[in-house]
Amino acid sequence: ASLLLTPGFAGGLWLGAPARQREVKVMTRSMGVRDLALGAGTLHALETGEPVRSWVAMSALSDAVDLAATALAVRRLGLRRALPTMLVAGTCAALGSLALDRLD
Repeated sequence: ASLLLTPGFAGGLWLGAPARQREVKVMTRSMGVRDLALGAGTLHALETGEPVRSWVAMSALSDAVDLAATALAVRRLGLRRALPTMLVAGTCAALGSLALDRLD
């Protein structure tokens, strides 16, 4: 939600000053919408008894892509900015992947 509602601030923690640029805010908001959609889909599936495995797999994949993209940009971003995102994204990707065997 913070990526969607406050892209300059939330994105700034990850990307630094470029996050305040209009063009970067568009991409940051799109990531926020992606994450909210995946979370809403997962919650809906859990509430209705529909299969949840594909929602969790897509979430884990998007977190893995966030990890990889940040790792590829670590020199440009600096380790201080990149590391928190890499830790969160990596942990979420790993936990999502581990949960797949226990779903549906």
